[in-house]
Amino acid sequence: MVRIRSIKRLAKRSVPFKYCSVDTDRHGNDRYYIRVPGMPKYRIKSRYSDDHGNITAEFAAEYHRVMAGDRGRKEEPESARIEPGSVLWLVQSYYRSKAFQSHCDATKKDKKSVLDRYCANVGGLPYKKIRKCDIEASQMKRIGTPGAADKLVKYLKALFNWAISAELATFNPATGVGKIHKSPGFHTWTEAELARFREVYALGTMARLAMELMLNLGVRRSDLVKLGWKNLVNERIEFSPQKGAAHDMKWLSLPVTEELREALDATTHEEPTFLITEYRKAFTSNGFGNKMRQWCNDAHLPECSSHGLRKASATILAEAGATEHQLMAIFGWSDSKMAQHYTKAAQSKRIIDAGFERRKAFVARKIVPLSPNRNSGEANRGKNDGKTTSEDRNGGPGGPAEFETNQPLNLEWDEDSIS
Repeated sequence: MVRIRSIKRLAKRSVPFKYCSVDTDRHGNDRYYIRVPGMPKYRIKSRYSDDHGNITAEFAAEYHRVMAGDRGRKEEPESARIEPGSVLWLVQSYYRSKAFQSHCDATKKDKKSVLDRYCANVGGLPYKKIRKCDIEASQMKRIGTPGAADKLVKYLKALFNWAISAELATFNPATGVGKIHKSPGFHTWTEAELARFREVYALGTMARLAMELMLNLGVRRSDLVKLGWKNLVNERIEFSPQKGAAHDMKWLSLPVTEELREALDATTHEEPTFLITEYRKAFTSNGFGNKMRQWCNDAHLPECSSHGLRKASATILAEAGATEHQLMAIFGWSDSKMAQHYTKAAQSKRIIDAGFERRKAFVARKIVPLSPNRNSGEANRGKNDGKTTSEDRNGGPGGPAEFETNQPLNLEWDEDSIS
């Protein structure tokens, strides 16, 4: 037997105070509010009536105090006050700047998380007295998590660069602070790993579609999870990036490769986004990253990840001859530093291969004899007649002077001397 909860609608009761009303919550408790037009509502905390049903003096006093403009705001604690010129003051000013607000929501959230933790320790210090050694000390304090330590330096460098442009600082104390994180980053998928993933996940599976989308488009996870059939226009994937330099372009149009075309043709669902969960809902960025981690583990590819596919995409394009500016446009990099990483690696690989090709040709020439070997045949004897060789010089160099080649040989003799 299914029980149906009955809801009893209570008639609104009038309160003998202007702009004052009462609401009853789901537990049956009365809550009194002051709703003045153009002002936020205020809840009266004092008890409305006593045991005899009379309005209490405390309620009336609080009502008249609020109507007079005193809402009883609590004084901020000493720790919450922001001292002008402090690190916390500079960070809060940065949060309100155009430079910070122009970032996407994910970047703003990440920066605030890092800088707020930094301010929890040094927020009260004057930012103008921060020096390079102080930045390095904060970095080394986080040496247990080198990636987070380098990220702090990166965000502090951006903070002080903004402060200089806003004429709030004259130098950047984070300039020249090197990285301590020596990891190469996410593993780049190899051709063998791509082949392994395609072998495990056939066309038509969500895993295969996800891999082909990220490999052939090279987009970030945050953009990938939002792509759908509406973005497929005339054999191109068109969308507005949320992050990076491509975000300033407002619109990005990428061609559909043959591999991606096959994966899209094998997709049967008609949901708004290409990638959907088992509940037929769109993935979130983090949710897709976790799902790709599961797919890679199931395929026995523990080092592979979603971001590694983006790196593999950049590697393939660079080895195909894509320029730095082309890579920057495709992957949304704000400067050429990352593009140079891939183009230099590809160029180095081509130079190495060319060097080994020259070695191969050189070895091949060495194997072919350049002149016939000497032998004791009649032809060679005829050619060598009348020529002086090292064998003819009584042991070679250092023999008697009369056998030196620069001395003429007397081949005439007297017949009487023959006995």
